[in-house]
Amino acid sequence: MKAFKIIVVIAFVFISIASAAVFISEKINTDKTIPQITVEEEMIEVSLKAKDEELLKGLTAFDEKDGDLTNKIIIESISRFTEKGVCKVSYAVCDSNNNVAKATRMIKYKGYKSPRFQVLDNLCFSLYEHIDIRNHIRATDSLEGNITDQIVVTSENYSVSIPGIYSLDATVTNSKGDTSTIRLPLILEDIPLSAPKIELTEYLVYAEKGKTIDFKSYIVDALDSKEASLKDKVTVESKVDFNKPGTYNVHYYVTDSLGVRGHSVLVVIVGE
Repeated sequence: MKAFKIIVVIAFVFISIASAAVFISEKINTDKTIPQITVEEEMIEVSLKAKDEELLKGLTAFDEKDGDLTNKIIIESISRFTEKGVCKVSYAVCDSNNNVAKATRMIKYKGYKSPRFQVLDNLCFSLYEHIDIRNHIRATDSLEGNITDQIVVTSENYSVSIPGIYSLDATVTNSKGDTSTIRLPLILEDIPLSAPKIELTEYLVYAEKGKTIDFKSYIVDALDSKEASLKDKVTVESKVDFNKPGTYNVHYYVTDSLGVRGHSVLVVIVGE
C-alpha cells in the first residue's frame, strides 16, 4: 500500500511538471502582436458602382508573425451619408491567431446626385375616372437604381369628388439617408372621358438654371375621341422663370370640334 502511494505521488508530480511545461510553452509561443492596417488617404473618390476592389484601394496590412495580410482585409460596414455623397467605411483584418486590427476612412461617390422623380403620365384627370397616383410616379437613385417602392405621397387638400388643382407632396429616401421631395399638381376637371388627350414625351423635366426649354418640342400628339390629330392646335401656357430655381407647371390645352377641352401638364424643376 505504501509503494502504491509513492507511485501516485510520483505520477502527480510528473503530470504537474508536464502541465506547467505546456502552459509555459503556450505562453512563450502565443502571438501577442496585433496586425496593422495602413491607410494611404483619409478620403478617396470612388465610382457610383464601386466594387470591393475599388473600396479597398490604397490599404495595406502587415503582421510581425504572418507578414503581409493586405489580401485579408475585409469591409466591415459602409455608413449612411455623413454629408451628401460621403460615407465612412470600416475595415478589419485578422491574423492567424485571431488578433484583429481595424481602420476607417471616408469615401466620396463621384458624380453622386440625390434621388430624382419621374412622372410617367398626365396629372390632369377627369372627375369620372379612377385615379391611382402611385402608377404615375417613379423614383431613381444614382447609387441604387429604381427606388419607386420607397416613395411616400401625401396631400393635405385632395378630394376625389371636387374639381380643382390639388397639391401632392412626394418624398423618397435612399438607403444612405438622402431624401428628395417634390410638390406635384393633381388637376381634377369636370370633363368627359372623351375629352381630347394630349400626349407628351415627358411629364416632368429637370432644367438647368439659365437654360430655356422649347415646351412645344415635348408634344407627341393630341387626339380627339375619333383619333383625329389636333397637334397643330395645342396651345402652351407657361410662367417658368429659368433664372429662378423652383418647381413650375406648364399647361397644354386643345379644344375639339365639339368645344371639349383637353388638358395636360408638364412639371418643370429649375435647379440651382
